[in-house]
Amino acid sequence: MRVKLLSPVFTSVLALFVVAGGAAVAQQATTTTTPDPKAGTTATAPATTPATTPEAPKTTEPPKTPDATTTAPAPAPAPDATTTAPAPDATAPATDDPNAGDENGEGDVSIGEIPDVQTVELNADMAKKAIDGYQLVHDKYQDSPLEDYSDLQDFVDKDPKGKQFETDIKSFGFTSVNEWNIAVTSVSIAYNNLLDDQTADIKQQIEDVQKSTDMAQDMKDRTIKSLQASLPSENNTKIIQDVMKDKAYGEKIKLLETTEE
Repeated sequence: MRVKLLSPVFTSVLALFVVAGGAAVAQQATTTTTPDPKAGTTATAPATTPATTPEAPKTTEPPKTPDATTTAPAPAPAPDATTTAPAPDATAPATDDPNAGDENGEGDVSIGEIPDVQTVELNADMAKKAIDGYQLVHDKYQDSPLEDYSDLQDFVDKDPKGKQFETDIKSFGFTSVNEWNIAVTSVSIAYNNLLDDQTADIKQQIEDVQKSTDMAQDMKDRTIKSLQASLPSENNTKIIQDVMKDKAYGEKIKLLETTEE
């Protein structure tokens, strides 16, 4: 079971643009080496099969010395055996590939795929209740397909267990499941940044996005907003440092450690 928490590390956004740009190039460089080497060295071999059969009558005319030179056209059909047929075949995958037409890779990533990270300024009570809620969800809704829904409210509205889920979350003092999710996301961002400080990396990513000339402005704005939200505030960092010292919550909060899959 995985609750939709937003990871504090956001490297995948830029990687999508890099990988998508390289994929089209890779498909254009498929197979171009096989026809030429054999055509240059053993041109007489292909001439014997498709080309010499029409040339056989020409050998019966000894008076015409130019015909001796006309044997040179025998290699001419040989290129026909390796003519431009492979060339259109090589370019065909590029045109048939739905992703090949977009060299910048923007066609592979939509603005909706960039998470809208939201955080809140925590206090100790809110942080602990968010952790308590996460532990309950982890234990009670482990087999529920929370990740299959656009957000937790969508799960509440459509899943048979949704209403009970909402009741459980509200029992911790949150007005909605999304309010709890923002709180627990804020806890997770601060906690995981304490375990592995990503501040420098995230700031570098923000700078790279700001300098990018390939991204549309609305996508740049959304990406920068999400990256900035992935930097925990000083207040939230201090709150979580104190929570980690609490014997009861020092163990519970470990449920929020992010793992790479």
